[in-house]
Amino acid sequence: MTESKGALRKAALLDAAVDVLVTKGNANAAMRDFAAAAGVRIGHLQHYFPTRADLIRAVLERTLERSLQRLAEVAGLDLEPDAAGELTRDDSHRLLTALLQEHSDLEDVKMHLEIWALASSDEQAASALRSFYAQYAGHVQGVVRRGRTDLHHSAAAGIAAAIVSLFEGAAVTRSSIAGLRTEPGDQAIIHTAQWLIHGKEPSQ
Repeated sequence: MTESKGALRKAALLDAAVDVLVTKGNANAAMRDFAAAAGVRIGHLQHYFPTRADLIRAVLERTLERSLQRLAEVAGLDLEPDAAGELTRDDSHRLLTALLQEHSDLEDVKMHLEIWALASSDEQAASALRSFYAQYAGHVQGVVRRGRTDLHHSAAAGIAAAIVSLFEGAAVTRSSIAGLRTEPGDQAIIHTAQWLIHGKEPSQ
């Protein structure tokens, strides 16, 4: 289906915002900087995204949507929070391997680091970041509950938060910024996450 002109304009504005965050950093993340990068007036930008927080929220929502779509295609799984069906260890291994690959994109890591830095002094940006992680954790919680159907809601939520924390931390430490990426380390991350999802070793 062909995208509407409005959708294409919004996509171009979001692309420009990501470029500003990755190449210029959060110090240049004012609305005028985003508008200049997109080659539009501030009024045009604010027609779609009234505030900087609205723009940051849209950037994060698009990032999550695209990531979920790629992961679903690679892993062959429905990743909606209310998806049904048992999750096998083979399923989780495919999914976690793909997720780790998603977290290997340095540009994506830089974008998130800059948003984190922005959120440290901007409560509205922090609110957008919290919303992003709540949605991210919600999808992971759905995966956890399919791996351990006996879990109470709160227990599954806690495990989901731990998995998100594991992979988000790994995104930074495995990047060229920190330089801790190794094959044994990647396998240990996947093994740990599988243990959290399934609650037991394969032989148990």
